[in-house]
Amino acid sequence: MTCQHCQDEATVHLTETVDGQRRELHLCVACAREAGVALPESAPSLALDAVIQSLIVTNVGELVGELASLTCPDCGLKFMEFRAKGRLGCPHDYRVFARGLLPLISRTHGATRHVGKVARRRPAESERLRLRTQLRDAIAREDYELAARLRDQLRPKDADA
Repeated sequence: MTCQHCQDEATVHLTETVDGQRRELHLCVACAREAGVALPESAPSLALDAVIQSLIVTNVGELVGELASLTCPDCGLKFMEFRAKGRLGCPHDYRVFARGLLPLISRTHGATRHVGKVARRRPAESERLRLRTQLRDAIAREDYELAARLRDQLRPKDADA
């Protein structure tokens, strides 16, 4: 397509609808600058992760764009995995993903504060969860010596007898 002013190659394409009539304008960069059209300084980044992040922010919102990069340090769950599967990995996920979970919980339950029965707390469970996560990571890295030590720590004490 050629520029409507100087017949060079048109790289700026504008479409305007006024009173139901559509008007298109095709300009080269020089003619677009002369006409006062604000142009970006550089071409947009076409890296795949940047494009995906841009699509997330555009279509789902800035909050989800920020949350997409969050990962729970205890269980390794990413926020986008939670969005896809609908399940959290550990109790710490509520704190890590609070900004994304509170609106969801509020919409679903009508409140964000629990009222009712509470399960008995077992303080050793969070330590066991952390050890299991470390065990999974050690196996993935093929660090079998560390994995064996972690496995031994996870075994119940009475199982050794």
